[in-house]
Parts: sequence; structure tokens; C-alpha cells
Amino acid sequence: MFPMLALPLALPGVNDAFFNASYVLQLLTNGLSNGAVYALMALSVVIIYRTTGHMNFAQGEMGTIGCLLVFSVSVSHGVPYWISIPAAIAISMIVGALLQRTLVQPVERRGGMGVILVTLGLFLIFNSIDSVIWGTDPLQPVRPFPSRPDDHLVVMHGPPQFAIRYSAVGVWITLGVVVLLLHLLLQRTRLGLGYRAVAANADSALLVGIPKDRMLMLGWALAAGLGTLAAVLFSQTTGSLDFNLMASVILYGLAAAALGGFDSIPGAVVGGVVVGLVEALVPAFFSFIGSELSLVMALLVIVVVLLVRPQGMFGKARVVRV
Repeated sequence: MFPMLALPLALPGVNDAFFNASYVLQLLTNGLSNGAVYALMALSVVIIYRTTGHMNFAQGEMGTIGCLLVFSVSVSHGVPYWISIPAAIAISMIVGALLQRTLVQPVERRGGMGVILVTLGLFLIFNSIDSVIWGTDPLQPVRPFPSRPDDHLVVMHGPPQFAIRYSAVGVWITLGVVVLLLHLLLQRTRLGLGYRAVAANADSALLVGIPKDRMLMLGWALAAGLGTLAAVLFSQTTGSLDFNLMASVILYGLAAAALGGFDSIPGAVVGGVVVGLVEALVPAFFSFIGSELSLVMALLVIVVVLLVRPQGMFGKARVVRV
């Protein structure tokens, strides 16, 4: 028999845990959970961008205020989550539609740069409102899914132990249901057909009688609802809640949208999952990077994709006639 060659258990700059199956699987589970949240945030970015060509930088803060409403109703007053979360999503959708009609639309008619400044202003306004009403101290997180220490399914006893938490399964199922409902709305309804027509060519859609302004309001409403749902799930997965809950998530959502394509709904989902996995795996495996640089990695994803393939993996390159 030939002697067995021993593989190196460590590589320069690589964490030894890279070779532990339980540890890797746990990281994958965590990455997929965060990736589902980033996918929802990317969807909210893409839905607005497809119809207007603009990005709402206040999307994360709008989601935070929706999540804080759920906290006030369910955590503080004991109202069931199955009532408070749909109610908060509905309120967020109404606010998003009203903001588009009363603030964004008048500014947009005077120039696209004004919309960027408006959304940045809304970011600061909503962030200030959150801190004034709910304070700056950490709050009890919103947890619509089981989150006790023993609410998990042990797959490998390790060491270390690999377990899939029921809350992670709930987050994945929620993303799947949202994607399915969006597909049915956009592909099987007249309302969705009108939205897609405006996204493809707003002027032509207006000529055939499609109410362009209502479709733009629909896009902002859907994005606001998705932002609130993303904030609730992020509070669940991280076990945290404060007025800055989604300040960094919007950057991960933008990175996911850039990776998948700013005009592609499937690309937003794929991009969110990829960004979540990269955030979980790379700092854990390469010790010289560290978790502190995970946000920098999201920014690098945006820059690299815009340089190499500006339309993203699933996006379509814009054709300009000259």
C-alpha cells in the first residue's frame, strides 16, 4: 500500500476551520439567512429602479420605521405578529405611494438629480424620527418565528454542532412566498402587465392608456412593503433592533442589485444570496479580512460589477440610438 499523503491543515491567511464541515455548513446557513434579507432589500431597489431609473436611498430607513411599528404593537402591547406585520406592511405601502405622488414626482419633473437629494433627505428625516420616538438604546428584537435556544434541528453533533434554526427556515420560506407572489402579480394580472409596460417604455405605455403615474406609485408601494418585511426579518436573524437597524443593509441590498442587475427581479434574489454567502464565508475563512471589513466588501462588489459588467449578471444592457 502506498503511504497516505497528509494534506496541509492550514494555509497562509486561511482559518483552520475551513476544513471543518460542521463549521462550514453553519456559515452557509447564516449566509443564506442574511442573503434572504439582502434579496428582499435588493427587490425593493429593483422595483423602483425599473420604472423610474432612480434608487431610493431611504429604503432601509423606511423599513426600519415599519419594523419599529411592529415592535410597538406586538412586543410592547402583545398583538399577534400575524396581525401587526401585515398591518405595518400595508401602512408602509401607503406611505411609499404617497411619498412618490406628493414629493418624488414633482421633483422628478425638474430633473433626476433632485430625486437623489430627496431620498437622501428622507434617509435623514426617517432616521431622526426613529431616534426621537423610539430612542437610541437597543430594543427587544422583533421575532415572528420561534427563537428560543432549543428551537432548532440538529443535523451534525460536531464538534462544533451544526443546527438549522426554525427561524432561518421561516426566513427562507418567506422569501420564496414573496418571490412567488411577485411573479404572479407581475405576470398573471393586468396590474402587473401595466407595471411591466411602464418599466419597458413609459411613453409608449402612456399612449395606449396605461396610467403611468399609478404604476409608479405601485412600484414605490411594493418597495416600501418589501423594505418593512426585510427589516422585520433582519431583526429576527440578528436578534437586534434600534433606530439604525437597516443603515448598513441598504448597502448590501444595493450590492445585491448591482450584482444581479438593477432591472432584474430574479437577479436581485440571486445577488442577495451571493452577497450573503460572501459576507459570511470570506471573513470567516480569511482571518486577515475580519468581519469589520464585510461592509467594505459590499462596496467593492458594487464597484467591481459596475466596472466589469454594469448591467449585472441578469440585467440587460441599455441600447441607445444615435
